Amino acid sequence: METAFKNIVIKNGIFLGIAMIIFNFTQYTTGVLYTSNTGLSILLWLVGAAMYALFITWGIQQYKTANNGQLTVVDGLKIGALIGVIAGIFSAIYSVVYTTYLDPNYYEKVVELALEKMAPLLQRMSEDEVMEFQQGLFEGKPTVISTFIYAIIGSSLGGLILGVIIGLIKKTKNSD
Repeated sequence: METAFKNIVIKNGIFLGIAMIIFNFTQYTTGVLYTSNTGLSILLWLVGAAMYALFITWGIQQYKTANNGQLTVVDGLKIGALIGVIAGIFSAIYSVVYTTYLDPNYYEKVVELALEKMAPLLQRMSEDEVMEFQQGLFEGKPTVISTFIYAIIGSSLGGLILGVIIGLIKKTKNSD
């Protein structure tokens, strides 16, 4: 059973990681990555979350089938978290390559979008306060290492949360 668990987690983690790279690269090539449209941003986030839910659901169902229909919430948690870690490694590598080579001005563009969205708030501040705020944002640019680590942490936590939720839904009756 341990071999099936590893194979299921690795396979689904790799597929999810590749799917997320394709999804993120598609956003970049179509120009929607830097959208100021809140509705589109929410839609893109929901599509990404749905991709995570889909691959984690598949992984949990494959494990349950391989385990003679037995599944606990802890199994779901482990599967979700590990698929998230593996997908997170792929996403982290893509993020570093993207922000270092494909679009080295990524952070500056994101800050500019944030400042654009915050314009009503910034209008209430003095010019010195606005300059200090902007300088703080630009100085807070993440390093390559922090970009890599945060991508893995975020993906792992998302996988863990989805794994628990899906595990609760799909668990064998009378188990955890």
